Amino acid sequence: MPQKNSAPLFKPDTEQVLVRGLNAMTKACDALSKQNETLNHDIEKMKHKISRLQEKILVNQDTKE
Repeated sequence: MPQKNSAPLFKPDTEQVLVRGLNAMTKACDALSKQNETLNHDIEKMKHKISRLQEKILVNQDTKE
């Protein structure tokens, strides 16, 4: 008669499922944080570019008058 003491081969236990889920969530959170930093940096560059272009427009309007 086979003993039931051995671990199941194909079914991970609850702890393994939770650990894998937490690892996946951590990686996703890290990726989102990095993407957020990149987007914030891009926003700051765009704000700077907009202010330069607005200044250029004002200068051009003054020279036409």
